[in-house]
Amino acid sequence: MSNGSNALGLVLIFFCIVIYFIPALNASRREHSNSVAIFLLNLFLGWTLIGWVAALVWSASAISPAPTESLHTEEAAPVEQDKYQKLEILASLKERGMITDEEFQKEKAELLGS
Repeated sequence: MSNGSNALGLVLIFFCIVIYFIPALNASRREHSNSVAIFLLNLFLGWTLIGWVAALVWSASAISPAPTESLHTEEAAPVEQDKYQKLEILASLKERGMITDEEFQKEKAELLGS
């Protein structure tokens, strides 16, 4: 009977360790940017209920994406302009003589038709 109680004791200890490290596991699973700090908070202060709850809330908090370099380069996608802004640009080009009246009317029909 002692072998059965030893096995049950090990399962209970394993279960308690998993419960204890739920905040760290959650942060790791979500690829949180502060997962190491969450793990350390959970490891050292998780035995207090406040430390465990703080680590859990932190691990469940929103993850803001890190700014990428492509946002600051010329390859960034152009801002989508609505059709009226495009129409104003076409009118400006026509007034400056950069496009003909026929080209303006054709582009205007395409913009307003879509």
